[in-house]
Amino acid sequence: MKTTAGVMVMMMALLVAPGVSAQEWRGMGRAGGRVIDQDGKPVAGVVVKATLPRAGNRGPESKSNARGEWAIGGIAGGEWALDFIKEGFETRRITVNVMESSRLPPMEIRLVAKAAPAVDPNVEIRDKLTEAAGLMNSKQFARARVIYEDLAARYPDVKQFRPLIARSYYGEGNKKAAIDQLRHALAQDPGNVELTLLLGNTLMEEGHAEESRKLLASIDESKITEPTVFLNAGIALLNDKKTEEALPWFEKAVARFPSHADGYYYRGISQLALGKTAEAKADLEKYVSIAPADAPELVTAKKILESLK
Repeated sequence: MKTTAGVMVMMMALLVAPGVSAQEWRGMGRAGGRVIDQDGKPVAGVVVKATLPRAGNRGPESKSNARGEWAIGGIAGGEWALDFIKEGFETRRITVNVMESSRLPPMEIRLVAKAAPAVDPNVEIRDKLTEAAGLMNSKQFARARVIYEDLAARYPDVKQFRPLIARSYYGEGNKKAAIDQLRHALAQDPGNVELTLLLGNTLMEEGHAEESRKLLASIDESKITEPTVFLNAGIALLNDKKTEEALPWFEKAVARFPSHADGYYYRGISQLALGKTAEAKADLEKYVSIAPADAPELVTAKKILESLK
């Protein structure tokens, strides 16, 4: 019987003990106050989480109202940890000694806003350039230019933006503005072959043939990777009826890019205009033999060859 009684006492103790432990943090104490930001303005929606270490870090939580006011009541006396948690602010923890026999005065808790994460300029530039490239591809040149101009203003030491602004102006049909941008870009990065080519070709298109020729003549021809430079310079001279001056540009195109058909076509019609029939015929025959089937000048070349028989 004694053994049975002892077992019963132990069972009762086990049943009661968890319930008592769970209530260890409950009592008649209270804590409260107001949460403000760095400017002294109330912060609403701050979660206030109270934990009592001696009760296994259990405890209630509350939330601040529109006036930043918060309160936690019904807690036992002891040393409480209070965490103030709000998205966009640094979490703040304080420790307060709660007494059930007397109330704590209202506390003013100041939260500090989290610093905005540092933006990697390379990532920002890359993302903006990708966005602008999409606009350029969809022919929204003015919108793309706004992005390029904003980048140029924010990162004045980056040289790549002016040529992009120039390309957008060109797409808008404003070649004068494109030329101005390219001049500035070339002054900022003298010796840049691509910029020199762009400026030279645009000047040629706008009728500034002499300036264009001088500019293009200054380029190290070994760095030219496509025949367009030579062809554009020669075609502009042909349009000005300066055939003798145009011919050397087409000869350069053929010499540097012998597998490109257009050089032979334009050299051929230049030679024909200068009375060099045999040379013109050889060039036009070469053009017909290697030109793509959909080349726009193919029909004209064949008609000229027919007339030369």
